[in-house]
Amino acid sequence: MTCAPILLFVYNRPAHTSQVVQSLQLNQLASESPLFVYSDAARTDEDVQAVEETRQLIREITGFASVTLIERDENWGLARNIIDGVTTQVNHFGQVIVLEDDLVVAPYFLQFMNDALETYRDEPSVGHIQGCDFTQDPSLPDTFLIKWTGSWGWATWDRAWNFSIPMGKRY
Repeated sequence: MTCAPILLFVYNRPAHTSQVVQSLQLNQLASESPLFVYSDAARTDEDVQAVEETRQLIREITGFASVTLIERDENWGLARNIIDGVTTQVNHFGQVIVLEDDLVVAPYFLQFMNDALETYRDEPSVGHIQGCDFTQDPSLPDTFLIKWTGSWGWATWDRAWNFSIPMGKRY
């Protein structure tokens, strides 16, 4: 199995960024996974220091097959940054795992996401793998299908991403 690239979107929260990176590093597949970190530029003067602290942290990340940093020179905003990053990488790799800086993932998160990407790769009715079960319904099995998406750790393929128009418009 070839591990899907991980796309991590960060802004001005170095402590949060550190937590998500540490939780990813605890995953066995981290060392086999390429990591792309998208760091948006400060929106205001008040954000400059925290953005720079976050960038210092991401420049020191280890434990992945590769680490690529994309440091924006101007503020793109979260939606545009994610849409551009996902579009660029999913069109190159065919599949991606997407995280934001305020998440902490389980030690088997990468295994689950890569297994699901492989299992449902050619299933046209599945366009998105969600890594968070917010239903809290103990009667549901470990994996199940739902009709909505979420942003708390997810994955997709080029066939599904390119079928949609994120936020109803082209960027």
